Amino acid sequence: MTTDSPDASLHLPDYVRGLLDPRAYPAPPSRVDLVQTHISYVFLADDVVYKTKKPVDFGFITQLDAATRERYCRDEVRLNRRLSHGVYLDTVPVVRLEDGRHVIDPPTGVPAGGAVVEWAVKMRRLPDEAMLASMLASGPLPEGYLQRVVRRLIAFHESAAVVKNDRAFAGASGVQAWWAREYGEAEGFIGDTWLEADARVLREFAHAALTAHAALLDQRLEEGRVVEGHGDLHAKHIYALGPEVDDLQIVDCIEFTDWFNFRYLDVGYDIAFLAMDLEARGFPDLADEFAGRYLAASGDETLGVLQPLHRAFRAFVRGKVESIGAHAPEISAEQRADLARSAAAYFRLAADFARRQAGPALILMSGLSGTGKSVVGATLAARIGAAYVSSDAVRKRLAGLDPRTPVPGRYREGMYQADSTERTYEMLRAHAAIHLAAGRPVVLDATHQRAADRRAAIEVARAAGKPALIVELRADEATVRRRLEARAGDPLRTSDATFEIYQQQQRAFEPIAPSEASHLVLDASLAPETLARDVAARLASA
Repeated sequence: MTTDSPDASLHLPDYVRGLLDPRAYPAPPSRVDLVQTHISYVFLADDVVYKTKKPVDFGFITQLDAATRERYCRDEVRLNRRLSHGVYLDTVPVVRLEDGRHVIDPPTGVPAGGAVVEWAVKMRRLPDEAMLASMLASGPLPEGYLQRVVRRLIAFHESAAVVKNDRAFAGASGVQAWWAREYGEAEGFIGDTWLEADARVLREFAHAALTAHAALLDQRLEEGRVVEGHGDLHAKHIYALGPEVDDLQIVDCIEFTDWFNFRYLDVGYDIAFLAMDLEARGFPDLADEFAGRYLAASGDETLGVLQPLHRAFRAFVRGKVESIGAHAPEISAEQRADLARSAAAYFRLAADFARRQAGPALILMSGLSGTGKSVVGATLAARIGAAYVSSDAVRKRLAGLDPRTPVPGRYREGMYQADSTERTYEMLRAHAAIHLAAGRPVVLDATHQRAADRRAAIEVARAAGKPALIVELRADEATVRRRLEARAGDPLRTSDATFEIYQQQQRAFEPIAPSEASHLVLDASLAPETLARDVAARLASA
């Protein structure tokens, strides 16, 4: 939000009005534009940006005293350097001079008679056209863009500090306490920016999901899936300054709290935030593709289970934040009205995510290598709240390898012998049984080229009293060859399949009989997110 009316400017602090004068800067810019968030003042001064903190207390953030605001400025610089380079330059003072004028970042330090009245983060201004939000508005994203974001985030999450295994802080009880606090802070918006029907859907879903997933939340904490992440990952905070992964600049992480579910969070929250934001901007296909590619490459089996809940919570938080802005007196009435409409849309989206949670079922992916089973299966899992169990990941873990470790041709024969394949499929079925017993849908991602393997998996579902669906992907040889060649150098791939392996599978594949189970055949030339929605629709109508 910007300050663009005389009435609104009357509510601004003296130093903010003073910094609207270009002469207040060490290198006077041609003009100064002020942008506000609910917690910050942001001064755009040509190619430099300065950000100061508002003295506010919203419950989830308290920065009323100057020492806290200075500390948050320093934390912002330190933390954001994890995902950006050369952007966060320093923490600098705002000084009131003896004559009452205000200056920022004085090059020779605080002058005699001057007093530091505030602290600011100094940043290099990034080009608006490089922002993901701008790129989405101007046309299709460059080929491979989302894969680059996924690579950057997987590396970030895998190197991030892991949160201590303290269940009261970040396990099931921590999540439940977070939700109770957040809901209590937003409850006053019901009937205003939050429709009662949307609030009821989210409230009931949150209660059911937090109860059903309590053990999983504790398990993911114990596994190290809760880290010091970004916490505010959306399209306005991602910039691509070039075509490489290292050209991505991801900025503006949460720095202002040590509470759980802000910066300290399950890695799925970061993924859910960007997926939610992409959908809120009108790009649900990109949202599903992003989450699916992250899930397929990360090998995080249970991340998808929590995605409907995580996305619903992220939309809810945005609705709450926009609602706070809609009641801010320092901005114009028109902007407050825009924020109120935006808040209502976010709250509505949270309810939509809640409705996507599927009931327990087994979805058996089948088809030859190169048909896109992994991305489709992972995209589906993230959309409907399913566990995702990949034969590629299971096979490599049984061999003591990371799922993304390429296996040279001379070693593949041993890993893909009959006994190794049998152990892999037994493990797939064992995991499926665990997830179905916990009341979760589960996606089994493998070629399932033998009828015996398919029957054994379907029997697991029948023994659990849950429905099963075989999803078969088919593609022509030219499409498969192109895909296999394109992914040969992809560092995110978990499969070692080649075109020669595809041809071997083609000769050995045992056709799926109508008597095996419900069977859905999909055209693998279509986009993975489109196919995932088709499967979700089939499950919902069953």
